[in-house]
Amino acid sequence: FLWVHVGSAEIGAMADVAQPSLAELTAQVAQMKADYDEALDTCWILVCAALVFFMHAGFTMLETGAVQLKNTQNILCKNGLVVVIATICWYLVGYGLAYGEPNTEGGSFCGTSYFAGSGFLEDQATGFNRWRDWFFQWAFCATCGTIVSGAMAERTALTGFAVYVAAMTTFVYPIVVHWTWSGAGWLNNETRTASYKDFAGSGIVHMCGGISALVGAAVVGPRQGRFAADVDQDKFVPHNVPLLVLGTFILFFGWFGFNPGSSLAMKTQADAFSASMVAMNTTAGGAMGGLVVYVLEFVLTKKHSVGALCNGILAGLVGITAGCGSVEPGEAFVIGGVGGLFYMAGSALARTIKVDDPIEAFAVHGCAGFW
Repeated sequence: FLWVHVGSAEIGAMADVAQPSLAELTAQVAQMKADYDEALDTCWILVCAALVFFMHAGFTMLETGAVQLKNTQNILCKNGLVVVIATICWYLVGYGLAYGEPNTEGGSFCGTSYFAGSGFLEDQATGFNRWRDWFFQWAFCATCGTIVSGAMAERTALTGFAVYVAAMTTFVYPIVVHWTWSGAGWLNNETRTASYKDFAGSGIVHMCGGISALVGAAVVGPRQGRFAADVDQDKFVPHNVPLLVLGTFILFFGWFGFNPGSSLAMKTQADAFSASMVAMNTTAGGAMGGLVVYVLEFVLTKKHSVGALCNGILAGLVGITAGCGSVEPGEAFVIGGVGGLFYMAGSALARTIKVDDPIEAFAVHGCAGFW
């Protein structure tokens, strides 16, 4: 009887000790889940940002193939300058204007904090990974800046181009981002029941870059002899078609970071389904855009145009970028095809008003992005 009595007391004491251990275990499991969730999201976003950054290789090859052979080193230098200038400008000012604290309530014009990395450590202490956000959004900013380089190719001094890119990535693009993606801008904020929606940046990134390309190309004027009746216009055709095609495929590849990465999460089944749907829609849009432009170009000119095929693919990708997270694949095919039509209309418009755009950045990014 004494043994049973002592054993029961010990069992009761053990149960008392086990109860708080169970609570601690539950808290540890919850913390582990939060850690794994953060790690999964961060890995996903960093990989997608790297894919977006790799699009610079695609832009570089595309633009190099599109210009005359004698200007290849110039365009290569410009694409390198875009990356380094955009990085410095985004760090010092751009990110703060885009995602800093709003300057007014209910419809802000620009952000007022996070300049030069200030406040990042404080956010880390509260559990928000500001470093990851900066890196992903930097890749988009640099992409917007590089859209302009090809449109102004072969007649823009490096110094003037550097100033243009600095203004673009310091003020123009960041302020557009604040109006929209920050959630505090006048086009998209919590006080509105209906707001501007752009999943991955058809308008915010591509149309912004495309319109800037149009303005830049118009200001600097056409290349010497371009549109002149007494000059052989064949001298202005792309000098290296293989580079055009290779650049297009690299851009297509990078788009799988651009669009699916904009889901910004990869820790649940719903996140995986969403990113997969976005990837499928992206593929559909690009494919239909390329087919529509290629076929129509052949009908109109009776020639097989590799350049039209490449630009049609890019126009379809640009067109589907805004709605890729909220449409079905059948609708994505239609959106991409119409994006190709907008590209063709923009290309014809640029030639009509004699704006010299060697890579047709306005038609591809501006017009398809508008659509």
